[in-house]
Amino acid sequence: MLYPSHQGAQDGRPVVPSQQHYGPGQQSAASALTSFVTYAKEMQDLDEKTYPDEYAAHCHRIRQLEPMLRVHGILDVMEIRNPAIAALLER
Repeated sequence: MLYPSHQGAQDGRPVVPSQQHYGPGQQSAASALTSFVTYAKEMQDLDEKTYPDEYAAHCHRIRQLEPMLRVHGILDVMEIRNPAIAALLER
């Protein structure tokens, strides 16, 4: 059964998982992991002293992703080798 709130349901197309919507502030585990890796890689290439605002923004984004990474157990099976990034996620 298709519900009108799902993308594609209005014209009878089947809804595939990639088309499902997440509520405000929610994202899938795969999306959280992809975002985390993107921000972490960018942080490694940024000089904190030269680009303090961008560095701080990436730190903030990584901290925002932490709950989703923990809920799905990603941080239980992944070792963060960059000490600065690991420090952001320590409890």
